[in-house]
Amino acid sequence: MCESDSSHPGYELRSTPGKGEGVFATKDFPRGDLVVRGTVLKVAEKNTTWTTQVGINKYVLRGGLAPKVNHSCSPNVGYRDNEEGGMDYFAFRDIECGEEIVVDYAMGNYVVEHMPECLCGSVRCRRLITGWRDLPEQTKREYEGFHAAYLTELDRLNQVQGK
Repeated sequence: MCESDSSHPGYELRSTPGKGEGVFATKDFPRGDLVVRGTVLKVAEKNTTWTTQVGINKYVLRGGLAPKVNHSCSPNVGYRDNEEGGMDYFAFRDIECGEEIVVDYAMGNYVVEHMPECLCGSVRCRRLITGWRDLPEQTKREYEGFHAAYLTELDRLNQVQGK
């Protein structure tokens, strides 16, 4: 159902065939708009299935519906760091009401572990849910401005160290 009420967050949790649950837009979002505000429940000691990497050796357990945003190799949202130490989702492209809100997990995680095969079905599907480290340079350029800031810092550090 599409909402015109500005007090509604603009998204809701729905069932998704083959994936369990997902977050769906209940209004249109133009590219660059804040879609889902990222909240932090707690800082985690290590990377797990349910944590998100937000810095070099820093992981958080996210709150709200952010953990329910599914992966796609053709995302319609990307990450931007927020002042709480989490990451907000911003529209990477125009999103229409009714669309599932999906992110490339590589936009927020340098290395992705603990994930099954990718089921996104996109024509750009990599078949595996990978991290930033494993993305082609062209994809990294496409994601500019829509990924966690620490990712480019880690790339730079690894280049300096010859990794």
